[in-house]
Amino acid sequence: MNRLLPVLACSVLAVSACFAQVTLNIGPNLHAGKIGLGLDGITGSPNLLMKYFFNNQLAGELIVGAAIDSRGGDAPAGQTKVTGKTFRGGVGILYHLLQEQVSPYLGVEALFENDKPAGFYTEEPDAKNTVTAALVLGGEYFMNERFSLGIKQSLGVEFGLKRDVPKENTDTKFSTSTLVTGRFYFN
Repeated sequence: MNRLLPVLACSVLAVSACFAQVTLNIGPNLHAGKIGLGLDGITGSPNLLMKYFFNNQLAGELIVGAAIDSRGGDAPAGQTKVTGKTFRGGVGILYHLLQEQVSPYLGVEALFENDKPAGFYTEEPDAKNTVTAALVLGGEYFMNERFSLGIKQSLGVEFGLKRDVPKENTDTKFSTSTLVTGRFYFN
């Protein structure tokens, strides 16, 4: 029994040291050069995100997304079957207010979208092009130094560009979006 007590004490100390080491690395450890890959809009047609930190609070983000909608069946006589395609690309600048396990941020982003609707048409429509400029408010919850889940709310202005088929002039509208994000950080 006397020999078992020191072994148990050493075991408890070793386990405590391991847990203490794990708890020290829970925060985001934001620093210049940190790179993260992730997704937003996880429930719909997601965008691929690449985030790069310029310093421990300011980050730039590249946004790329695509969706393809292929209708089933053959087109009726006199109509053409069109496969829908959406392509998105954009950039953002984000400023992290805190460098804690929960890290809220503010930012701006611009997104270009090219959208061709799927369906059966007598005259194939042109793709609709839009540019959205938005203010962003979001936050990330760092489960550890490498993984985060977050939410991003944007309030912006969407500029629809002119197209010929169907005939549309430029139009402007206010838009909001709420997206769930998930990221993996490499360093």
